[in-house]
Amino acid sequence: MLKGAQKRMIVVKTSDSSMFEEAYFVLRRECSGEERDMVTEANRIIEGCTGRRRTRRGGLRLWMLALATFLCGSVLGGFIVGLCSMLFV
Repeated sequence: MLKGAQKRMIVVKTSDSSMFEEAYFVLRRECSGEERDMVTEANRIIEGCTGRRRTRRGGLRLWMLALATFLCGSVLGGFIVGLCSMLFV
């Protein structure tokens, strides 16, 4: 650390998580907001990180469902075309 450098930070402590005890947010020099605004912004960042992870899993499930639906439709369509060709030929 540099001598004479001053940094302001917010420390978020939690007992709910099995992975983390504390999170540190170092404030920008030009930041001059209230403490309540800073905590709100820190919570927004944290929620945004966890939200992305959920979206990826949900997106994968949706993609797999779309693929399964496409394959089932293709098999059913092929069956109908084959049945029609046997009946009308």
